[in-house]
Amino acid sequence: MKAFIAILLPFSIALFISYLVAPVFKLLEKRIKQKNRLINTVLVFSGITVLLILFGRFAGLLIYEQGIAFLQNDWPRIIDYFQTTFNEDSIFHPIYLWIEERVTFGDGEPITVDIFRIFQSITTIIITIVLVPVFLFFILNDRERIFESLISVIPKKYRVHAIELSKRANQVVENYFNGRFISMFVMAIFFTIVFFILGFKERSVLFGFMLGFFDVVPYVGPFIAIILPVLYSFTERDTLMFGQYAPLAILIINIIGQMIQNNIAQPLFMAKETKIHPLLVLSAFVFFGYLFGVVGLILAIPITGTIKSTLLYVRELNEEKLLLDKEEMKKIREAKE
Repeated sequence: MKAFIAILLPFSIALFISYLVAPVFKLLEKRIKQKNRLINTVLVFSGITVLLILFGRFAGLLIYEQGIAFLQNDWPRIIDYFQTTFNEDSIFHPIYLWIEERVTFGDGEPITVDIFRIFQSITTIIITIVLVPVFLFFILNDRERIFESLISVIPKKYRVHAIELSKRANQVVENYFNGRFISMFVMAIFFTIVFFILGFKERSVLFGFMLGFFDVVPYVGPFIAIILPVLYSFTERDTLMFGQYAPLAILIINIIGQMIQNNIAQPLFMAKETKIHPLLVLSAFVFFGYLFGVVGLILAIPITGTIKSTLLYVRELNEEKLLLDKEEMKKIREAKE
């Protein structure tokens, strides 16, 4: 299973990127009339490389520096604040003791280093870094040939259905990935501006990026990402807007932001085929996340959306068959008369 996930992770990342750049391929093929798949792949690869370099040079470096500064300067202050607040005289002291038994706030016990596990983790990272560009190149350059090869394996009487299902599944996955990426980008910009207005200053970029990144996991991710900004606000209430009510204000703004995103933004970014009930979304994340870890979280909604489109297609076929059966029975009755 671990070997399977080690290969599935870079493939999933490559697949995600391929759907993000799919509109660029369509632009090159239809508007610019460039039909050579290899040339288009090289152009897209060059564009991705330039964007990654620019992101790493500016935004990526800034986020990294802010993350290090938060861990070195802000996190110890947060720990001191809660240790002081929940002292022995506080009514919340029993709750703090209960949390302290399960989470180490200060210097914990020495950590046993598992060299084998460290080697496995480093190897997985290296494999992912190397294989993502390789998978991405072949997905972009040989997508049609891969599709034709898979279809040719299916018996002829089922190929029409297989082609239709693959088109629908491809549309669902493309709509989801593109919509999710736009949503993540918008949320990152939105919360960066909100945090700056609230007085977070240089930490605005770090926390805004976190909220945008964690938005890859709908409903749950943003509320996990908001934990650090809320904790940070407890120690900086004198400098933040709303003062002592800053933590509550941040939570309320996050809830409003999620409501706007789920009810206004996502319907604009994603087609109705990708609309899945929140309960099913959470169930899919739990199920596929348990099976495949991070990869399961990335692919949970596309897989669920594909299953949904398949069931809808089967229902359509059954409805058409029932309609045809009714028409045939009507013709038989007319012929008897």
